[in-house]
Amino acid sequence: MTSPAIPNSDDDAENIARKTFRWDMMRSSLGGFMDAGWRTFALLVVTRYFDASSFAKALVPAAFMIGLLSTPIALFYFTRLKMRTSSICSVNYLCAGCLFLLASVGVDNLWIFLGSGTIAAALLAQQMPLLVHIYSTNYSSAIRGKRVAYAITLSVALAPIFGWFGGQLLESDISNFPILFQIMGVACFFSGACIYMTPSRILQRSPKSNPLTHLSLAWKDKIFGCMLGMWMILGFGNLTTMPLQIEYMTSDEYSIQASNTQIAIAAIVIPSIARIIATSIWGHLFDSFNFFLIRGLASCIQLTAIVAFFFADSIFGIYLGALGYGVAMAGGNVNWSLWVTKFAPVGQEADYMTVHSFMTGIRGLVAPFIGFYMIQFFSIQGWAAFGSILVALSICLLFPISRLARR
Repeated sequence: MTSPAIPNSDDDAENIARKTFRWDMMRSSLGGFMDAGWRTFALLVVTRYFDASSFAKALVPAAFMIGLLSTPIALFYFTRLKMRTSSICSVNYLCAGCLFLLASVGVDNLWIFLGSGTIAAALLAQQMPLLVHIYSTNYSSAIRGKRVAYAITLSVALAPIFGWFGGQLLESDISNFPILFQIMGVACFFSGACIYMTPSRILQRSPKSNPLTHLSLAWKDKIFGCMLGMWMILGFGNLTTMPLQIEYMTSDEYSIQASNTQIAIAAIVIPSIARIIATSIWGHLFDSFNFFLIRGLASCIQLTAIVAFFFADSIFGIYLGALGYGVAMAGGNVNWSLWVTKFAPVGQEADYMTVHSFMTGIRGLVAPFIGFYMIQFFSIQGWAAFGSILVALSICLLFPISRLARR
């Protein structure tokens, strides 16, 4: 069995897009299991089952960022494999699935659980530049945002059910957590089979001998470099506070002291439902309006969500903040995944996305550790206020960058 290839130039481009959309929707259907499962349930297990250190807690949200940080090197060697993009994605899913299954047997050993899961999450994070290559090749610019938005929407459609089930399962006995990671492993295998059937091209080998060569785009392309700076400030403000949500809801220092089910509702169910409703809207906005306007709107909602969540003194206030997070995440995912297609020269989308992913990995790897470290000296609300200031600064930076882009 061979992975489907992109048909010859005389074949119908619409048929390619339709086939891509069908398999990508199937791939995305269980995507929320891996993402929400690791971000929420892994952190909950590390906190309440293993009672681990701040370093171990910070490693959970940093796992995806380790994968993003390694994308320039990974993409460099992926091209040496002379495999179709969809086949490489499929292998990544297969390896991640095996590692999640290994994590499920780490009941008595924190580092078997955390080490296996961290590598699995890092592998999943490396998919985005590969998917962007498929999207930019198989979808026209007129439909790209809407098609990807539909896939993102579906990826979180089943997450509320998984979140509720997982919350109830851990509420009855937190030692039941291996079941969740076995489900995540099976979801990886299913997604890998679906992406394997997606039409794609062989990744073109770069003539450069240095896997970090593409990082020079950050200063060679002035607008791109400025955008990376804006994303760095925005992302740090968000990523240094977001991992503290569960700490805020579980800590005895604050009045929330949520149950496992309430945590699952706030961290998975409500944001996922909000993303389901909002993602397709963001996709249409991305295709139809100025990028800087849409990015600014998503950032304003993100700023509001941070303030609402961390300054709430009841579970109801937490739920309102979670709703804002869901809407902002929907817009953020669409913008994060596709913005390089509006700035990169044709054929260089994967190169630009690799640099963007690398920079995301830097801030995402550092930010959680800084966040957990700083709350030893500041209250969570105080650190959340600092994060919200950074988000506000990133919004202000959009104005001069947009003027530069119009020149």
